[in-house]
Amino acid sequence: MIDLLLEQIETQINGYLRLRGVPSIYKCALGDISVHDKNVEAGSEDEIMESIIISMASVEEEQALKNNYPLRQSGSTFLKEKSAIYINVYILFAAKYASYDTALKAISNIIYFFQTHRRISFAADEQAQEAVLNLHNIGFENLNNLWTVLGGRYLPSVMYKARLLMYQAAPPLGGSVIVEIEENESLS
Repeated sequence: MIDLLLEQIETQINGYLRLRGVPSIYKCALGDISVHDKNVEAGSEDEIMESIIISMASVEEEQALKNNYPLRQSGSTFLKEKSAIYINVYILFAAKYASYDTALKAISNIIYFFQTHRRISFAADEQAQEAVLNLHNIGFENLNNLWTVLGGRYLPSVMYKARLLMYQAAPPLGGSVIVEIEENESLS
């Protein structure tokens, strides 16, 4: 499901940039930012250049929705199901451009996009999903730790938190609601 969310974000940002008439140099590509610097060092040509690279930075469980009630009613049926898992995904947008000024403009375009498109809708496993994206303030120390873990040099970047993706794979078990009671005269 995370892959579908990131693909949808990539598609929507690229469409938004085209509609706004932003120069074609500003585009998004889905990829692992930590791999690209390592590939260059190893002499590989598999590198995304002159684009905004979208990478997943972290996943966390949404604790506020952890204690779901296992029974729910659907029409005249009660369903018992295992509690769904709700997650938040931290998404890093890193601008990899030769010109620092161009990279800063690319990050500004990402912020413009999410100012007007806070909700991203997509389909996963034939279910409609919606993620709410908010700018995530990371702080200098944590930013340093993040780029150290990624193993690369710092690039102009911004992080967003996509909230409340729901994972529910366990099939529900259910039975019908008793809606009528018949009286039987012979109770012997």
